[in-house]
Amino acid sequence: MEKTCLFLILLLSGGLSTLPPHSREYHFVNQKMTWTEAQSYCREHFTDLVTIYNSNINQLLFSMSPRINDFAWIGLYDDRYSWKWSMEGKLFYVGSTHKLLTWANGQPDCVNAKEYCVALQGQTQMNDRPCGDSYPFLCYNAKNTSYILVMENQTWSAAQSYCRTYHTDLISIKSKEEKSNITLTLNGSGVQYVWIGLYRDPWSFWSDNTTSTYTNWMSSQPNNGNSVEYCGDLNLKTGELNDANCAVRLYFFCFTAVTKQTVVKMKLQSEADMHSTEIQQQVSQQLSGLMLSEGLTDFRIRWRKVQSYRDDQLKNQDVDGGCKTEV
Repeated sequence: MEKTCLFLILLLSGGLSTLPPHSREYHFVNQKMTWTEAQSYCREHFTDLVTIYNSNINQLLFSMSPRINDFAWIGLYDDRYSWKWSMEGKLFYVGSTHKLLTWANGQPDCVNAKEYCVALQGQTQMNDRPCGDSYPFLCYNAKNTSYILVMENQTWSAAQSYCRTYHTDLISIKSKEEKSNITLTLNGSGVQYVWIGLYRDPWSFWSDNTTSTYTNWMSSQPNNGNSVEYCGDLNLKTGELNDANCAVRLYFFCFTAVTKQTVVKMKLQSEADMHSTEIQQQVSQQLSGLMLSEGLTDFRIRWRKVQSYRDDQLKNQDVDGGCKTEV
């Protein structure tokens, strides 16, 4: 069967989510603002508050700053309302006015920066608790649509493992029916706290919405002092990270995105008819999915026709495997 081939051209532009760290310029702003004010300032005059991807950027920011006993905001923050269910792993906002799920008074407060798992308190209200605490827990079994109260004190992770081994998972509460069934299951149990499947990942958000797991915390930090410290800053004397009250006024670091365009050429050769619009659409969709999964969002795909493999073989056996761009 005759082989056909085409050149596929990718045009990659440097949007925020596509820019590697070396495509950014960093700025120390010698003004004091709250975290939100600093974020607005960076977005107006530069691109955003900085994201620290690795120790090299951490050291670069430290080298730019004055060696003073003070702090400067970075883009890191801890979203205490960004909860998700163990059963699906999907983000699920749980606010104080939610119809099904309500927080106990003053919750969530993430005492000592250690409360990242949720237990029901008094059967009806939610309380964020240290994941290492041991409580009874509620499992859900999808096979017979049942709710099981396990009266063994386990950590949240151990409870999750137990439920996944013997049932389906820790319970979720996303409907009135589920809430009613869980209330019936807990009636008369006398438990003060019982684990459910709600949890969150701490300190996993950056202002520019990029992803970085780099941390370089000061000793005993983060500690969420007075349960109000949900923004990250850089110690200007040591270069280490610290959590602080977002309303405090500090210096801050911004970055500027350096926009670049990269052209990537790919030669595709197949026994399928690569000139077919349907085939090209299928290849483009698969390639687009791959690019998006790698965090590349600003790109264009173009196709360029080339001579057929058979015609090119007859004319000239070149080292490219018979694919030559048509004039």
